Amino acid sequence: MMVALLVLPGLAILLAPAIWLILGRPRFLPIAVVEARPEDTGDIPSSSISIIIPARNEQSNIANLLESINKQTLLAAEVIVVDDHSSDNTASIASSLGARVLSSDSLPDGWMGKPWACQQGAESADQRNSLLFLDADLTLEAEAIASLQKLANTSRGVHSVCPYHKTKKPYEQLSAFFNVLMLAGVNAFGSRQSSSEQSALFGQCMMISAEQYQQVDGHNAVKNKTLENFHLAKELHRLNISCSCYLGKGVINMRMFPTGLQELWQSWKKGFSGAASHTSGNTLFISSLWITGMMFTIVCLIVLLSTQYSSLFAIFTTAAYIIHSLQCFIIFKLAGQFSLWNALLFPISLLFYQVLFFSSVIDKKRGKSTHWKGRKIH
Repeated sequence: MMVALLVLPGLAILLAPAIWLILGRPRFLPIAVVEARPEDTGDIPSSSISIIIPARNEQSNIANLLESINKQTLLAAEVIVVDDHSSDNTASIASSLGARVLSSDSLPDGWMGKPWACQQGAESADQRNSLLFLDADLTLEAEAIASLQKLANTSRGVHSVCPYHKTKKPYEQLSAFFNVLMLAGVNAFGSRQSSSEQSALFGQCMMISAEQYQQVDGHNAVKNKTLENFHLAKELHRLNISCSCYLGKGVINMRMFPTGLQELWQSWKKGFSGAASHTSGNTLFISSLWITGMMFTIVCLIVLLSTQYSSLFAIFTTAAYIIHSLQCFIIFKLAGQFSLWNALLFPISLLFYQVLFFSSVIDKKRGKSTHWKGRKIH
């Protein structure tokens, strides 16, 4: 009987290290510093990077991004904001901060909004440059463009960066498991070298040469895809074009849900169940083992608090909880500005993740449409 009671907390402890099989080799974007030369006249040097920002009703975000772009130690060659039929002041704010604003044409049949905006921006950009696609909710540290330029100079592959999630309000802490599993889902940071050979891309920050963009037929190749970053990576791999992924901590940041919990819920819901279907089976299996270990820990804790059990069961359950809490603290810090309290109280964020994820799966099976910024997603 005693052995049977220890099985569940024992499994919880044994499953804890599973996450390191898929996030055991995190790779951060190297920071490049632009040093002033004695002959410099004070003019800021320019890169060979064209920034393209698809923007739909982003007046609460676009100023922060463009101001950070204007403060770079190495300036972008050009900044193009594609105004995707915004009903707010996105276009006027972008124009006032020096961006070239393109008014998006009507959405053609068979196209999703973001791929269409990206395609128009890319066609308008200087074709001698690397194309850097940025989401409007990002901000860049001063060395970001210089760091990306260094990558463009040293590798002809496609580079993408997962921005570091900056949080300010308590409800934003609920994104922790979504962010971590997004990192795992690209299959780029596993403990085995082969894990990065077929990696996906982060859609928030992606850089590709104009030549390679044309070679893959641009966003036209993924025009009707909600998760265009996953599908574009598959097209690039098919052409033997390498994809590299990095973590953006200290260089590229994002503030995803400043307006409230409803925005957080809708944003993660619109794509996370779909992302699972594009994640490799091995990564999905290992992620599930890690989550299962934490769920076992929660069950053991409930049993321990509600009934009288042996001291050995209490020790094993406490050990499992401490191990998972500390591990969450370390893992969460790779993805964003998540607090120690969030890790110590990981059951709250984990149960929120489970409810939202399965709600999304159920809605998808029922054929229920999801809307985002006034458009039907699926």
